[in-house]
Amino acid sequence: MSLLEITDLAISAGDLPLVDGVTLDIQAGEIVALVGESGSGKSLTALSVIGLLGEGLDITRGQIRFDGATYLGAEAQDMARIRGRDLSMIFQEPVSSLNPLMPIGAQVAESLIAHGVTSASAAKDAAIDMLDRVGIPDPKRRAEQLPAELSGGMCQRVMIAAALISQPRLLIADEPTTALDVTIQAQILDLIADLAQEDGTAVLMITHDMGIVAEMADRVCVMYGGRVVEQGAVDAIFSAPRHPYTSMLLRTIPRLDHPPKQELFAILGNVPSPKNWPQGCRFKTRCDRQSTACDIAPVLTGDYHHRTACFHPLSEM
Repeated sequence: MSLLEITDLAISAGDLPLVDGVTLDIQAGEIVALVGESGSGKSLTALSVIGLLGEGLDITRGQIRFDGATYLGAEAQDMARIRGRDLSMIFQEPVSSLNPLMPIGAQVAESLIAHGVTSASAAKDAAIDMLDRVGIPDPKRRAEQLPAELSGGMCQRVMIAAALISQPRLLIADEPTTALDVTIQAQILDLIADLAQEDGTAVLMITHDMGIVAEMADRVCVMYGGRVVEQGAVDAIFSAPRHPYTSMLLRTIPRLDHPPKQELFAILGNVPSPKNWPQGCRFKTRCDRQSTACDIAPVLTGDYHHRTACFHPLSEM
């Protein structure tokens, strides 16, 4: 049984649909990458899982199950019992996610104390240790400082420490290595991989970096226009992408074997606004394989190893 199961999830802002029919699952110890351009609905999907959708956003359809229990629409106190302990999230904007009036050590230790995992003294020691593990220099001194005294990159590391300290059963990582240098990025990604491998933590990784996906993920879920267009095992997606959009995403990865002066590939156009989503396949306005068949929305077909929502998949070439 999957630890997390999302089935036919739809999210709207009033009458405006933002996410439409997302279905995915994550096993314990598995890393699933959720990829796609900005505006594809990745972060909204993640926020719905942890129960933190903003005001005016509503789940209008679907089901979310964690460890076999349905908790979509659960009372705030029920979510509070598992959020920060069983479910943790690394947010995309660290500065706005940290309390500006609380020392960072206290913020990292907060979930351990709130959930009664350990004493305040032990939680403080654990926080200092975790700050050290995410690359904060002089962690004992830094633990007493406020977020304003740290750089943006350090604030990112603080938020990662706060998410990892409870050894959650499910970690949602939304662009977790933004603003970090290459060395610290590798250190953080190794920490997340260790959680999955050694502790059995399930990880939902949201990223634009297909290199990170290739290195870390077990499976990939590609989103476009609020829908899942392709999903499957990472080796299947990278070696033989079926959806034209997935193929284009992979072509944007810089390659060492390309001629040095060759221009990098860029996907023409932009993800359409939800106010202007085309009827049927939402990628058709940027796709060179579109036909009249694409005026109807395709559904995911295939097996668990590799599924695609396209009337003209690349396997037909």
